[in-house]
Amino acid sequence: MKNAVLGVNHQFLYPEAMVDAAAHTESLKKAALLDSIDALDCWVWRGQRAREEISILRSSGKVINYNIGDRFGEAAVFPCSPEKVDRIYAYDTLMREVEYAMAVGSKKIVFASGRDLPEDRAGAKERLAELIALVSRQLPRDVVLALEPTDRDIDKHFLLGPLDETVDFIKKVRRFVPNLGLLLDMCHVPLMHETLESAIEKVDDTLVHIHLGNCKLDDPDHPFYGDKHIPWGYEGALYGENEGVAFLGMLKKIGYFDKKGATVSFEMRPYDGMSAEESLNRWVEVWERAKNS
Repeated sequence: MKNAVLGVNHQFLYPEAMVDAAAHTESLKKAALLDSIDALDCWVWRGQRAREEISILRSSGKVINYNIGDRFGEAAVFPCSPEKVDRIYAYDTLMREVEYAMAVGSKKIVFASGRDLPEDRAGAKERLAELIALVSRQLPRDVVLALEPTDRDIDKHFLLGPLDETVDFIKKVRRFVPNLGLLLDMCHVPLMHETLESAIEKVDDTLVHIHLGNCKLDDPDHPFYGDKHIPWGYEGALYGENEGVAFLGMLKKIGYFDKKGATVSFEMRPYDGMSAEESLNRWVEVWERAKNS
């Protein structure tokens, strides 16, 4: 794993950061000082805090994988909507986040398709491709766009969506957006009705980023059911630390870590009864096991 760039997702390591502006800034300061990782998957809180958070990230020395997504207190974006007003809002929101990504020096921007449109998926994909192309034309050539698929029928209900459809979409869009690739999230694999093995087989040459995580599918009434990024070994969840080692071994076998700048980030909430930093240290131990196996 000589080229691996190990990171952690800030908002899941410090979950209070998702909904509280002050907590977001303060925990970002902590994340910037973590010495066990070299990268952060993160985003900048909009408005008055943006300048301070940009400064924190620029001075951190970390590789920044900028994560674009729906923000607390804002309407969800719908980039593939048939309604022009929705697409304009999605574009404006995306470009605000892209500006933040550029300000912190990010070379990898993570985004998702937005919600599904079952009555017109073909049209929705065309509109999504147009939006991606429009955003891409305003980026430096060395900035990668990482499309992150998740479920279509369990929790998020996104357009992309099934993994084979996502890979096919990326390959088609790459004809005019060559900097587009796939983020494979371990948490999302079962939500897309895949196994770790089948997911690795399908990603082909599209893979540009990895999230390590876990999910719980045994109780739809549980608050952490679905796409909630619980830690390895959580009661009733699908993956333990041994599965984390196995998944990293699969990635090593297909040569992912031979690529320059092969980013991989933990995206999990802390263990019950453990601090964020203690939880991260435990995940890093799993990483070291995988490296040495």
